[in-house]
Amino acid sequence: MKKHILDNECSKAFKGVIQSNGMEYELVPPGDHGRNIAERAIQTAKKLLVDIMCGVHDTFPMHLWCRLLPQAELTLKVLRQSNVTPNVSAYAHVHGQHNYMRKPFTPMECAIQAHEKPDKRRTWDPHAVDGWNLGTSMEHHRCFKIYVKSTRAERVTDTVLFKHMYITNPTVTPEDTVVAASQQLTQAIKGTTPRSMSSCSK
Repeated sequence: MKKHILDNECSKAFKGVIQSNGMEYELVPPGDHGRNIAERAIQTAKKLLVDIMCGVHDTFPMHLWCRLLPQAELTLKVLRQSNVTPNVSAYAHVHGQHNYMRKPFTPMECAIQAHEKPDKRRTWDPHAVDGWNLGTSMEHHRCFKIYVKSTRAERVTDTVLFKHMYITNPTVTPEDTVVAASQQLTQAIKGTTPRSMSSCSK
């Protein structure tokens, strides 16, 4: 016998259909969205989108945020397990294993420089254009969707310099240095030499 776990706000008509087909239903506690698989999936999707928006480049235009949804959805499918076959991802259950060599995932919304092909530029023009990365092109082999600042248009290219390393790398502040030194001093007083210092003494 099949059993349906339903939201607390399920209609009487739907309950009647379930019972008329010889099945059971159970309602989740009011206000408890953690028991509903659909609500959990929505929460996961929201958290991913919030994380993406928190990591966007400072100059990334707001009107391009919707262009990030296709790869965000693909990321969710690859990371979440299938409900039918839990040993594979939801994407692999439907489409087969994702080939990262053919369709590499790229850091979305980060600043990039894209190579300008020789037939698209003049002799003394720069060989690259500035823009933002919108994700992997699923229709091409190892290509990326980008938005070019100068033309204000989207294009597909295969040669991109991702500048995320210049944005996301943490910097060591004077406070961090003081905290690290105090920790090493504390370990030295206790008689336990830090691994980094012991390797240097050898």
